[in-house]
Amino acid sequence: EFQTDRDELQRKIHVPPELPDIMKQFTKAAIRTQPRDPLPVKERVEIPVATQKNDTGLTPGLLKILHKQVKCYGDLQRKWKNLCLPMAQLHNILQLDDFSEGVEWMKFFALGCSALGGVCRLVDIFSMKHACEILTEDPEGGAARIPYDTFAFIYSYLAGLDEEITGEATESYLKSLKEHFLIF
Repeated sequence: EFQTDRDELQRKIHVPPELPDIMKQFTKAAIRTQPRDPLPVKERVEIPVATQKNDTGLTPGLLKILHKQVKCYGDLQRKWKNLCLPMAQLHNILQLDDFSEGVEWMKFFALGCSALGGVCRLVDIFSMKHACEILTEDPEGGAARIPYDTFAFIYSYLAGLDEEITGEATESYLKSLKEHFLIF
């Protein structure tokens, strides 16, 4: 009876004949290398916008993986390569600020959110939306709340890099948020 169920299942789901060998080779490689870091896992499928035929670039899901892994384990460049992200994109993001003393993760994260925004300004509604959606502990599709201090840090940092946004405008915006919304 078990064999019949398995045969029926195989007819319903097409399994390429080379899959068992691929899985065997992957398992052997994983055992041989004994990776210390957790494997990068996206929480959902994303359809990235390609900038070139073979370059899918940074997506919210990949930035979320980087946030989880780099924050805990460091080594941004290696993690970036492990996700098969284009090195040119990493260098472009790093050129937006002076990281000669080392990369402060939350600043890089903010710049990554800005890169996801896809517009010319460093700080905008899209970059802040990505930051909130990636950092939130709310269920997917929920409010995407993050602590006010985290939001204020990201917004202030990005606004500070934008020559068109004054410090007074940044302070005024953040003050209005505190006054009009429930801040936690």
